[in-house]
Amino acid sequence: MQEFIIRRIIYAIFTIFAVATILFFIFRIMPGDPTAQIISPALDAASQARMKEAFGLDKPLSIQYVLYLKGLVTLEWGRSFTSSKPVFDILIYRFWNTIFLMGAAMCFTLIIGTGLGMLMAWKRGGLLDVGATVSALVLQSAPPFVTGILFLMILSYQLDVFPTGGMNTPGMRLPSGVAMLFNKDFLHHLFLPAMTSAFYYLATPMLIMRDSMLEVTGSDYIELAQAKGLSPKMVMIKHAARNALLPVFTVSSVMIGFALGGQVIVEKVFSWPGMGLLIVEAASSHDYPVAQATFLMLAVVIIVLNLLADISYCYLDPRISVSGGKK
Repeated sequence: MQEFIIRRIIYAIFTIFAVATILFFIFRIMPGDPTAQIISPALDAASQARMKEAFGLDKPLSIQYVLYLKGLVTLEWGRSFTSSKPVFDILIYRFWNTIFLMGAAMCFTLIIGTGLGMLMAWKRGGLLDVGATVSALVLQSAPPFVTGILFLMILSYQLDVFPTGGMNTPGMRLPSGVAMLFNKDFLHHLFLPAMTSAFYYLATPMLIMRDSMLEVTGSDYIELAQAKGLSPKMVMIKHAARNALLPVFTVSSVMIGFALGGQVIVEKVFSWPGMGLLIVEAASSHDYPVAQATFLMLAVVIIVLNLLADISYCYLDPRISVSGGKK
C-alpha cells in the first residue's frame, strides 16, 4: 500500500511539472506581443526596457523558464499585466470563490443523485424511476449556459426571487473565511449558479447508483439478508446501497474535475468572481501571467483530487491489488 501511494504521488508531481512546462511555452509561442498591453509604443526605449525588466520579460527564454519554476515553488507567480498586483493574491481569492460554488453544486449532486438512484433501483420500473431518468437526461442534455439563462429569466427577471449575478448585494460587505458560508446574502447569490451546475451533473451519480444497485440486489448476501427477515429498508440501506457506492465514488473524482473546469461557463453567466471568470477576463485582456497561473491552479486541483480518489479507493475496497496487479 505504501509503495502504491508513493508511486501515485510521484506520478502526480511529474504530471504537474509537465502541465506547468506546457503552459509556460504555450503562452509564449502564441501569436501577438503580450507586452503591447503594458508597454506603450509612445514610451522611449529606456522606459520600455525598464518595464520589461520589471515584469521579467528582458531575460532569455531559458532564464525565464528557470525563474518560472522557482516561482512556482516559492509562490512568486509574477505580477498581473493589467493591475500590477501579485498573481498569487489575485488567484487565491478567486480560487476559494470557485471552490465554494463547486462544493455546493457537487454536494447537492452527489447526495441527491445517490439517494434518487438508490430509490429508483428499489422501485425499478415505477413512476419515480421513469420520471427521474427522463428528467436527469433532459437536464444533462441542456448546456449549463442554457439552464442558467432560463433560471435568470424566470427566477430573477420575471419572479424576482433570486439576484441576477455576483456574489453579494452591492454595498453589502461579506465576512471573510468560513463565516461567509453562513451569510444569508452570500447563500442567496450562491443558489442559482450552484443549482445550474448541480442539475447538469445530477444524472451521472444517479444513473450509476441505480445500475450498481440493480447488480447488487441480485447477490447472494442480499437474498440471505431478506431470508433473515430484515425489513426492505434495512436491506436497501445497510446491505445493498453500502456496497453499491464504490462505482459512484470512482466516477465522482472524474466528475468533480470536469465540473471544476466547466465553472467557466457558469461563472460567466452569473458574473460569479471565480477562476472561470478570471480566465475569461485574463484572456480577453492578454494578461498572460494571470491566465497561465489560473490554468495551472485548475490542473493542480484536478490532479490532486484524482490522487486522493485513487488512494481512498484502495482503502474502501480491499479487493483491489496495488502491488503491480498481483494478488
